[in-house]
Amino acid sequence: MSGQIERTLIRILMSATLCAALMIAVLIPLPEDAGGNTTLPTTALGQAGLYRLEVALLAFYGVLLLATPSFLGLARGRLPTEISVRGAKFEEKADQSAQMTEARIKELKVRTNDLADELAVATIEIDRLKKGDDNT
Repeated sequence: MSGQIERTLIRILMSATLCAALMIAVLIPLPEDAGGNTTLPTTALGQAGLYRLEVALLAFYGVLLLATPSFLGLARGRLPTEISVRGAKFEEKADQSAQMTEARIKELKVRTNDLADELAVATIEIDRLKKGDDNT
């Protein structure tokens, strides 16, 4: 996929995820005990709005946690090696790394050959100058 299409697709998926999370938060029923009384978790601090916000965040980040590696696995054929708080980490592309290394080696070989040629010319010049000093 080209970069522009991929970014557009990601924006669409993120927007759909956000809308779905907001819909879940609005439509989810408040928890009730056996007597029919609303009993919110302590993390909601007794506020229905905060409870719904927490549900929306849980849904949004839960989908992100699953969708990010899935999307990249399908779109790029790569799966993450690690998922942490800082995000998903992917293995470096080995073929790209190998190509870069080969190109660098070729560059260094050319540079080494150039230096060897320059050394040969410098050695000849030094020998010529030594012979010129011996004659005087």
